[in-house]
Amino acid sequence: MKSAWLARLGALSLVPVLAIACSSSTASPSTAPASAGASATATAVASAAASGKTGPFVIGVSNDSVANAFRVQMENEIKYYAKQHPELISNLIVLDAGGDTNKQISDVEDLITRKVDAIVLSPNSSTALNPAIADAKAAGIPVATYNMSVTDSTDVLVQVAPPFQQWEKDQTAWLVQQMGATGNVIALRGIAGTPVDAEEWAGAQEILSANPNVKIICTEYANWDYGAAKTAVQNCLANHPTVNGILSVGDAMTWAAGEVMAAQGYDITKIPMIGIGGGNGALKWWVKNPTIKAQMIGDRTDVAVIATEDVLNFLQGKTGAAVSIPETVITTQNVSQYAQPSMPDAVWLVGTQLPLDVLKQEAGS
Repeated sequence: MKSAWLARLGALSLVPVLAIACSSSTASPSTAPASAGASATATAVASAAASGKTGPFVIGVSNDSVANAFRVQMENEIKYYAKQHPELISNLIVLDAGGDTNKQISDVEDLITRKVDAIVLSPNSSTALNPAIADAKAAGIPVATYNMSVTDSTDVLVQVAPPFQQWEKDQTAWLVQQMGATGNVIALRGIAGTPVDAEEWAGAQEILSANPNVKIICTEYANWDYGAAKTAVQNCLANHPTVNGILSVGDAMTWAAGEVMAAQGYDITKIPMIGIGGGNGALKWWVKNPTIKAQMIGDRTDVAVIATEDVLNFLQGKTGAAVSIPETVITTQNVSQYAQPSMPDAVWLVGTQLPLDVLKQEAGS
């Protein structure tokens, strides 16, 4: 059993938010090793007293969108956790903003009106949700964010998200090194305007700005989505056929880029690629193409559960200290340890608390 939470505001920084240690979490069903790289540590400090109520509780979830399969799995993580813990959660209210920040603000205000006991929030904006979060705190409702963070931590119980900026900086540095610090790159970004995309692109820019001979020939928002990325890469290649690297912030987009380029006759073993996520489809494709130069960092869908556990522990009066969650770096040398040939493409196994049968069912397989 593993007890861990990850809270951050800014890459790997100490932030003044309440640190609530989660209850013991079920380990990932993946048989892969726990970590293939350095630990990505994020910390926080305790700054308020816990509540000390008795459950079960009504928990509100404000999800920014389910625009891709990764985000669907994050939402499913919370739903499954709630079903497994009726003694803690009597009612789970899940609202989806569809990528609309104004709708998400309205959703949070709706949850406040419904007098939920706590709110778990994946913010579509790093700034626009701050007033609504303040309203929740004023109403005595704790808020924890997951996957994406807000800029003002004053009214947030805890922020549970990986250090995306540092991850993408590290990934881009590897890509530039593999390219010999020169050549043309296709850049595939996430969802425009979201905190994660902004953090990831800032990390990439730290490296790109120091390497002027690496040229971005196309920058496309492909929503961390396989289909959107295929179209984006096809359009880019039609106008810019010389490509020396793929800078993708999502593994499904990396996979799509590789397939498109291979289908058009490119020698993809000579075109290094990066991505963040560790989705099973991308990993299975990689195993079938073991000579490509690639590196990915496994993103976690169970951050949604960790945030939920944090608010539940706060409500019950439990407090604790911050700990680290290992960073999982996937390479050509270890990718076969993470890929699951019998599992569907649209599942993430590196950091999940969902059993394999549930993952299959949720993925429609």
